Amino acid sequence: MEKIIIATDSFKGSLTSLEVAEAVCAAIRSTQPKVATKVLAISDGGEGFAETVTKAKGGKWIETDGHDALMRTIRTHYGVIDEKWGVMDVASTIGLTRLAPNERNPQMTSSYGVGEMIRQLISKGIGHLIIGLGGSSTNDCGRGLLEALKGTPHLDECEFIIASDVSAPLCGPTGATYMFARQKGATEDMLPQLEARNLAFGKELENTTGTSIINLPGAGAAGGIGAALMTMKHHRMVQGIDWLLDLYDFKTHLADASLVITGEGKIDSQTLQGKAPYGIALKAKELGIPCFAICGQISKELKMSVNNEAHESVPEVINGMFPWDKIIQVSPPDLSLAEAMRPEVAKKNIETTLSALFQQI
Repeated sequence: MEKIIIATDSFKGSLTSLEVAEAVCAAIRSTQPKVATKVLAISDGGEGFAETVTKAKGGKWIETDGHDALMRTIRTHYGVIDEKWGVMDVASTIGLTRLAPNERNPQMTSSYGVGEMIRQLISKGIGHLIIGLGGSSTNDCGRGLLEALKGTPHLDECEFIIASDVSAPLCGPTGATYMFARQKGATEDMLPQLEARNLAFGKELENTTGTSIINLPGAGAAGGIGAALMTMKHHRMVQGIDWLLDLYDFKTHLADASLVITGEGKIDSQTLQGKAPYGIALKAKELGIPCFAICGQISKELKMSVNNEAHESVPEVINGMFPWDKIIQVSPPDLSLAEAMRPEVAKKNIETTLSALFQQI
């Protein structure tokens, strides 16, 4: 190996994108000291998206007051690029990680704080907005967001780039409710109620705009905020990771690479909807460059799709069905989730697992 590109997403609730990359680089240095490395901070629209884009474009980072998904006053942030582009992500304001586990309830959480942030940027003369969707604690179809934007001057003149981390429609088995609401605190009894609420509001949005929205890819992102933002007069929905990789001119970085390492905290069916590790692997595959994915956990469903039965002890999966050459689970299967997510433990697991792997290559 001559050069390894490290482009991992965060291990949500544990390590940032760059902290994961640091642990990967430590493993490479200890086993392959002559190999060059290139680290790219990555986000597909969720946690860290605004900061990643702002730094990549040399913008200004601004802290401000806002409201979380339970309408509590918080400090949040956004970026400004060239005094005309505003960059924000919903995770910074109404992110799931801002709520304690016992506070998570998508029947109660609201996207109002995101609308406040948009309104604040517009009031400062920002007419172009890049909004990352992902990591939200809400499932309100953007009702709160639209409520906050009522009466905002110049809204119809603004340009919105909506960077989604998934291609989910608003409703249905792969939509906002049935695909994502459980991880936001929804019980099984809540799901039909949440689905009905989103379907009704989605139809209301379609009747108001005269545009089909409910089944569009990305409408279900961030608990349906994607659908709400699709009602903006000037909007463009993009796959967050593809947009960011184009911003980085990623293929140029790949030109002389011998391996790409990507990953996120858990690799599961949601990853296959277009999240960062999936998009990165597809780009690498186009150029015939091997790509490894690391994660704290591989979902049982993916293990079953490979092995026809679940093997909890399998730390590594190699399978041609997926775009990665290897999926590497760094956390020991007998380690509790709480322990595995401790930052110092997660870093050690990454270094130990990858060091063992690189010694074999």
